[in-house]
Amino acid sequence: MQIKYTQLDQDQFTQRTLGPKSGYRIETESILLEPLLLSRDAPKLWDLVKDHSKLFEYFPHGPCSSYEDFYAIQKRYCSAPDHFNWAVYLLVGNQKQKILCGSICLLDISLPFRRFEVGAIWFHPAVHSTFVMLETTYALLRFSFEQLQAGRVQWKTHHQNIASQKSALKLGFDLDGIHKKHLIHYNGQWRNSYYYSMTDDDWFGDHVTTDGRPGLDVVKPAEEPDLRQESSGRQLRLEQLIQARKHEGKPLPESVQHGVALTALSS
Repeated sequence: MQIKYTQLDQDQFTQRTLGPKSGYRIETESILLEPLLLSRDAPKLWDLVKDHSKLFEYFPHGPCSSYEDFYAIQKRYCSAPDHFNWAVYLLVGNQKQKILCGSICLLDISLPFRRFEVGAIWFHPAVHSTFVMLETTYALLRFSFEQLQAGRVQWKTHHQNIASQKSALKLGFDLDGIHKKHLIHYNGQWRNSYYYSMTDDDWFGDHVTTDGRPGLDVVKPAEEPDLRQESSGRQLRLEQLIQARKHEGKPLPESVQHGVALTALSS
């Protein structure tokens, strides 16, 4: 699966937490990850999610009751030293029209140890059970392993969030264990967190990577096609799963396929 990375100008994104790799737009066949610019994107994301508060049921902060609450949370994310946020767009039709559909983040960023977490993921309900979650996460995993030279990418979830636990396994993550009483949820109840992980050896295949790769700029853009062709790990398996979901799984709403914004659909 082809992927394109584009470094944006400094005034086009808010966060700088990925060092020289901050501000990368990530584009696949059907998905675009746009680095968050808080003033531009927060109103659009709220408009997308304001009628679907249940999406945040398992987030530590819980549902948002107003734009002010939502903006405060996004601002807190953007101020965190170990977060980086993207707005997620569908690319539809021959002209690749952009349709905002959700958000995804890298959390627990540790550049010295090349460790990251894919999380704070949500999508408009109309695209649930389609290929969107798979391809979006695939794009961020590609970016993490190819551009950030990640050794480990993790995924964690609430002990009651069965859908997220199933997604982790489907994406190719391994269950590491359960952190008991890991967090106190917004409703005052304890949360046990399921921790999953994937390593660079899992992603590429054992014969491709070695430990101790120096720096963050080992993989150059011109080398990406060759690197991808050598892959025999979970990257290839996930690509096959995405293609199967596109051809055999739940389709996007027909109106969305024709360019209608998700905010125009009935709740």
